[in-house]
Amino acid sequence: MGITIGDIAKKANVSKATVSRVISDHPKISAKTKERVLKVMDEFDYHPNMIARSLAHRSTKIIGVVIPGISEKSFKHPFFPEMLRGAASVAQKNHYNILMSAVSTAEMETQVINELAKGGIVEGIILMGATVHDKFISELLKLKFPFVVVGRPENQDSVSWVDNDNVQAAYELTKHFIEQGHSRIAFLGASSIDIVVIDRLEGYKKAMREHGLPINEKLIIEDKNIDGDGYAFMKALMKRQEPMTGLIAMDDFMAFGAIKYINECGLSVPDDIAVAGFNNVLLSNYSTPPLTSVEVNPFHLGTRAFELLIANLTSSYKSIDRAIIPADLVVRQSTLRGTGK
Repeated sequence: MGITIGDIAKKANVSKATVSRVISDHPKISAKTKERVLKVMDEFDYHPNMIARSLAHRSTKIIGVVIPGISEKSFKHPFFPEMLRGAASVAQKNHYNILMSAVSTAEMETQVINELAKGGIVEGIILMGATVHDKFISELLKLKFPFVVVGRPENQDSVSWVDNDNVQAAYELTKHFIEQGHSRIAFLGASSIDIVVIDRLEGYKKAMREHGLPINEKLIIEDKNIDGDGYAFMKALMKRQEPMTGLIAMDDFMAFGAIKYINECGLSVPDDIAVAGFNNVLLSNYSTPPLTSVEVNPFHLGTRAFELLIANLTSSYKSIDRAIIPADLVVRQSTLRGTGK
């Protein structure tokens, strides 16, 4: 049988209640008593069952982070690890731990909600991503469970969330293409489900309209697969035989795939087709040619999301908050004419 609180109390000549208060860092315990108890705990190499103690106090100091898609595939993209790194940095400062779960089906949504929210394992949830008619968000609202969404949710006035201004970011990127002399600009990776992409498509269309350019639906390719393959999408787009001189991809890796197919067709980037993406991954600066991209600052998305959640958990006044993290256009050779091979 292992060492118990009773053993620690007997050795330190204090009550079991005093040992419990030392473990919970109770402010009324004197420094001298605390030092004596901690010394005995160290001698016995005693580590209290923090989970059991936390559940007893209804404070687990654990935050759930729910990631869409299969975790192995999600973490192949640097966006999620970087966002998680930001959240973890704030968690550490506030003495919280993070528990991750991946959700890819409706059944998994129910399972995660039951385990994390209803099961009392976590105090709050950060949901990385929002979709149209998001059932996960709806269920958390019904439960009145604390959560924050990274991504603008459909019911944005009822949910705390953090995101970039994706409409404006796509508008600025499209405007950059137009200023480079492009009028036939394709949009790769449209979605009727993912709100972040819906917003970017709106920004693209807004820029086209405001500059008096027609919106050609044949130059818009929808991404119906979470692991959208830019190479395959570009191949499908070229089969439509719609002339284009510019291409905006919803992700840098999608843009890399598109560039590969463009090169195989004997065309040059950017002189024949200029290409840009989103997320400004590290490889964007080392691709051939270096890729114009939008820096969405995932680290700061993660930090701000955790800060909003902590504020909600620790404040007696509950409010709906939102935060917009700046997105920055990073122009490189892939959209600057005259810089291709």
